[in-house]
Amino acid sequence: MKNLHDFVASVVENGGATFNLVTGTSPTTGFVVSERGFEYITPIFGDDVTRQIIVSSAVAMFIKKNGFELNEPENFLGGWIDDGELFLDISRVYDNEHDSLRIAVENGQRAYYSIDNDKTTEL
Repeated sequence: MKNLHDFVASVVENGGATFNLVTGTSPTTGFVVSERGFEYITPIFGDDVTRQIIVSSAVAMFIKKNGFELNEPENFLGGWIDDGELFLDISRVYDNEHDSLRIAVENGQRAYYSIDNDKTTEL
């Protein structure tokens, strides 16, 4: 993933993505945990073109609102589609599953995601 256009396409086509706005990279390994207080949820519908418009607009709004936090190199923009809703958040990537679980609980999250296994673990 090279840019926000790729991020939006991945969310729509693959169901989700994680992207670092500072480094312009996506993590290839580790556990993704959302930060508390930076969640955004909106309904998503329609064909892929409509979904891309919805995701693009939501991402632009989310970055405008949370740009300061997304400018920190350890923070990632996360996005995924689940059950007719688009979720955007600020997340961090950890190497250790034990730490990821602990931090997810501390952050009041419902799940964390393993990049290595392409698996969401519900809490």
